[in-house]
Amino acid sequence: MSFEVTSEESKRKKLEAVRQQIIETLLEIDDLILQVIPQIQVEYVKNVGYLEDDLFKWQIKARRARRQFGLMQAAANRGERAQAEKIAVALEDEFAAWEALIMQRSAEQLELLERFSNARVLSEAESRALKKLHRVLIKRLHPDLHGELPDEAHRFFLIAQSAYENGDIETLRMVATATEEYETEESVASNNEEALSESQLEIDLTMAQAQLSLAQEKLANIKSTPPYNFVELLENPKKLASRRAELKALIEQQKEVYASYKQKIIELGGEVL
Repeated sequence: MSFEVTSEESKRKKLEAVRQQIIETLLEIDDLILQVIPQIQVEYVKNVGYLEDDLFKWQIKARRARRQFGLMQAAANRGERAQAEKIAVALEDEFAAWEALIMQRSAEQLELLERFSNARVLSEAESRALKKLHRVLIKRLHPDLHGELPDEAHRFFLIAQSAYENGDIETLRMVATATEEYETEESVASNNEEALSESQLEIDLTMAQAQLSLAQEKLANIKSTPPYNFVELLENPKKLASRRAELKALIEQQKEVYASYKQKIIELGGEVL
C-alpha cells in the first residue's frame, strides 16, 4: 500500500489511518485465532476429524501387521523359526514414531472437545461487550503497537488474550481497569506526535505501512490455509457427506487389509503383535 504525501498534515492523517488499519487487522487476526478457528476445529473434529484419525489408526495397524508377516515369512524362507520377541522389538522401533503421532492427535482432539463442552455460551449482549473490551485492550496493550510498554503490560495483554479465548468477560474487565494508566500514556504519546518533524512523520508512516503489509499478509495466510479453510467443507452438506462416506470406505478397506495379514500371521503359527 502506498500513499502520496503532500504535506505534514496529510502525513499525520495518513499515519493515523494506517495505524487504524493495523489495529483492525490485528483485531481480525486475534478474533480468528482465539475465537473462530477453535470453533472450526471442534466442528471439523466432530464431523470429519474423528474419521480421519480412525483411518490413520487402521492404516498403521494394517502396515504393522503386513510388516510382521514379512518378517515372519522371511524367517520361514530361511528355514528358521520366527522369534516373536525379536519381531516385537523390530516393530516397536519401526512404528514408535507413528504410534506417538496417533496418541498426540487423539490428545489434541480430546482437549478441543473438552474445551468446547466446558465453554459457557455467552448472550448476545455479553458477546458484544467481550468484543468491545478486547478491542480496547488490543489498542492499549498489543506489543505490535506499543513496543515501549513495560513487561507488566505484556503480561496483562497475555491474560486478556486468554480471557478472550475463553469468553471470560470478567477477567477482561479486570484487565481493562488495571491497565487504564497505559491509556493515559498512549494519549501523552499521541500529543507528543504533534511535535514530530515532517521527516520523522514520513519515517513513521513508512514503518507503519510495512507493519500493515506484514499484518495483512499474515491474515491472508490464515484465511487460505487449514484449519480456517475447512469452513468451505463444513458449510457444504453434500461435500461433507461425500467426504465422510469416502473416509468410512477407506477405513473398511484398511480393516480388510489388517484382517488379511492377521490370518496370514496365524497360518504361520503366530499372533498379531
